[in-house]
Amino acid sequence: KQLHFRDTFKPMHWKELSHAQRQTILESHMLLKEKRTGEIKGRTVAGGNKQRDFLSKEEVSSPTVATEAVLLTCIIEAEEKRDIATIDIPNAFIQTRIPDEKDMAIIKIRGILVDMLVEIAPDVYKPYVTTDKKGVKQLIVQCLNAIYGTMMAGLMYYTKFCKSLLSVGFIFNPYDPCVANKQVSGKQMTICFHVDDCKVSHISPKIVTRMVNWLRQEYESIFEDGSGKMTVNRGKVHTYLGMKLDYSSPGRIIISQFEYIQEVIDAFDKADPGCGGTKTSAAPITLFRIDEDCAKLNPAKAKAFHNVVAKTLYATKRSRPDTCTAVAYLTTRVRAPDTDDWAKLAHMIKYLRGTKNLPLILSASSTGILKWWVDGSFAVHPEMRGHTGGGLSLGRGFPIVTSTKQKLNTRSSTETELVGVDDCMPAICWTRYFVESQGYEVQENIVYQDNQSAILLERNGKASSSKRRKHINISYYFVTDRIKQQELTVEWCPTGDMVADFMTKPLQGGLFRKFRDQIMG
Repeated sequence: KQLHFRDTFKPMHWKELSHAQRQTILESHMLLKEKRTGEIKGRTVAGGNKQRDFLSKEEVSSPTVATEAVLLTCIIEAEEKRDIATIDIPNAFIQTRIPDEKDMAIIKIRGILVDMLVEIAPDVYKPYVTTDKKGVKQLIVQCLNAIYGTMMAGLMYYTKFCKSLLSVGFIFNPYDPCVANKQVSGKQMTICFHVDDCKVSHISPKIVTRMVNWLRQEYESIFEDGSGKMTVNRGKVHTYLGMKLDYSSPGRIIISQFEYIQEVIDAFDKADPGCGGTKTSAAPITLFRIDEDCAKLNPAKAKAFHNVVAKTLYATKRSRPDTCTAVAYLTTRVRAPDTDDWAKLAHMIKYLRGTKNLPLILSASSTGILKWWVDGSFAVHPEMRGHTGGGLSLGRGFPIVTSTKQKLNTRSSTETELVGVDDCMPAICWTRYFVESQGYEVQENIVYQDNQSAILLERNGKASSSKRRKHINISYYFVTDRIKQQELTVEWCPTGDMVADFMTKPLQGGLFRKFRDQIMG
């Protein structure tokens, strides 16, 4: 009904199509999914995979808001006690009219979907219905609007939405194309959007209401059957991009995914029912070890392994950074996992089972200081590569955490530390630029390390250097240049307080709990 009411389809006869058009006809599909609320979500989509032959991903890819940007804006909103609205714009793509006929997709609708359209508007569609060789009804239509599944749809909607925001005075953050700000009554209003999911905030509830009403006017069309309504949530608790955002505690944002974590556990239990729990997320000592003679998992279990690891990675990036070290290793093993890898996954799932109701609590001190902890473990992987770990705190909890295998071999722990800082530099620089572009002054951007030799190299330049290989020089000069530009400072941190140890080693016992609690806030 939505597709018809919005005048999306222009039915066509086969004879009307040119040879080129016949070669690019896309199949249609219907996706049905039961939401956590129990509602059934249905969506008609085009099989846009055929478009890959003549459209490159770079030409048509649409940006989405970075998770890091969402978390940083949440911290600012909690600190400033802003009013929040989360919004779901209905049928976002099909509200976007395609201006050029050559960009309009032609799709073939089959079976029950044809019956549905004929029932809605028999005069429009029935004359164009035919049957294929198997006797299945089919209908060829040209899509006048962007439709889900086509490669151009996301970019077209993104372009339209950006023009709408620019027309009412929003200015985009140059370091995230899906975050925009506007000064209203002397205070900042911020909007983050991930396709059709928006988060709007301002200190005044009236101004947020005004913004919501403007979005309704631009993007809401309520039809006779009641469909097309824009979903708006106000108050202290919101669900946004799979995360529960709780602003109930003044100055804090509490982020959780309790139901999703249970889904991860259930997905694991389907393949290997288990019970009990462990006190740490990463298997002790053996996490990075690989036994080449270990038996590989059968295809079904290997698929389950990949599925559970991918689900956990999603949670790690949003609400469970305490699983980052285990996930960093497990993601390198999804192509050909073995029974040892399954045991390490089971260890992490047992930890999640015992801590499934653990939230991430974030807040900012008012000092304007960004604090990073960066560490590197020397030659811990089988090919003797090191492992980088790093994290950011603005006061309480860590909104940004990274744990990754280094991409080159180093000859000493000092080189490993240097490469580790270089691995984290994109995030270190981006965070400063993003926060400053949001209009907030960064007093200091401090990087803590526990290796004095690496700090001397980064600070003193040639005075502390010796002959190094070219790739080490590149990392070294980049970090040193940013220090000279006063974009960051490097300070020493005792090993016992080096939180980034959590992201580079499978810590156990009291040290794990100490750093885990610091990271989770």
